Amino acid sequence: MESIYDVIDQINDKMRERLKEMFYCMPEELGLDNRAGYRLWCDRDSIIVDKQHDRSLQYYGGFEYCDKDYRHELGDYVIYTADDDRVEEHIAEFYNNQDESQRSEET
Repeated sequence: MESIYDVIDQINDKMRERLKEMFYCMPEELGLDNRAGYRLWCDRDSIIVDKQHDRSLQYYGGFEYCDKDYRHELGDYVIYTADDDRVEEHIAEFYNNQDESQRSEET
């Protein structure tokens, strides 16, 4: 039988693999105060933060107002899903910034 520590390690390993497929981003790229988080990842479905920086994201990013049904703690990470309007708005901001950056590089 596996210990709970082994399960936690497996969850963290899976999360690290998933984060490799996501954009590593700064808070400003998501339209957030620069104090809102230090290690953020984003894709079309979610914003993920290291658990140790979640309080900053909640306080400076307003994520304390996110519906708790769309906030999930897994291992060392906190996942906010785009089902919450606030999260979805910040994801849209990130992708809008990406589109603008690509357009400026093309000209």
